[in-house]
Amino acid sequence: MSEARNALVTGGTRGLGLAVARRLAAEGWSTTVFGLDQGRLEKVRAMARSEGLDLHAVRADVTSEESVRQAVADLTRTRPLHLCVNNAGRNLSRLLLRTPRDGGGELLTHPLDDWERTLRLCLTGVFLVGREAAASMVRHEVPGVIVNVSSGLARGAYGQSAYTAAKAGVEALTRTWSYELGPYGIRVVAVAPGVMDGEALREKSTAFPRHARYMEGLKRFVPLGRWAAEDEIADAVCFAADNPYLTGSVIRIDGGGPPGWVP
Repeated sequence: MSEARNALVTGGTRGLGLAVARRLAAEGWSTTVFGLDQGRLEKVRAMARSEGLDLHAVRADVTSEESVRQAVADLTRTRPLHLCVNNAGRNLSRLLLRTPRDGGGELLTHPLDDWERTLRLCLTGVFLVGREAAASMVRHEVPGVIVNVSSGLARGAYGQSAYTAAKAGVEALTRTWSYELGPYGIRVVAVAPGVMDGEALREKSTAFPRHARYMEGLKRFVPLGRWAAEDEIADAVCFAADNPYLTGSVIRIDGGGPPGWVP
């Protein structure tokens, strides 16, 4: 029996990242997830033991160059990396400008700190992890795959300056890297999900009933009339990883909508 292929999934301790990691491990990949929350990392390890999965959890900060470099080096010390899924990210909604609700006071503007934190996680993190993963693949002469998780909102969305800019950047990196890494036999693909009916959406909807009503109203703009299951997006990630002639493409899996401009 040949040695299992080695996969890395960032942001893999919950939500889509965990769904992807479990799917890969179930399909025979030796899978490692990167995350920051120690409690969630322990839960992943316990789940892997109970389900008999070749699934490992490592603490790594994708926004830190040194953390990424060390974590990828440790992961590939004894065997090469074949697949990197750049999934870590966070959607932070902020309007560029807004007036105070009471109508008085100064005009409120999008905080620079929120912009920089979102770009750091959702775009710079992809750059750092993708760079180290690609370098490892080239050093080991592995024709590997990098799958970057973008978003259906990459084309623009109401109240999403930082997040949409980051995801548009992720798609640009995907196309750019496909040109640069193709000669090494490395494919680069992006998967752009629409809204997912997962843990993050349910938590926010429970905490903010107004948000729940807003999201429910948005469904009327989706031809299929529902949000995606995380496993459906994981299917697209696995397809991108397995199709040997797919590179430089963005797979949009959003049920046909909704348009990002809906306020």
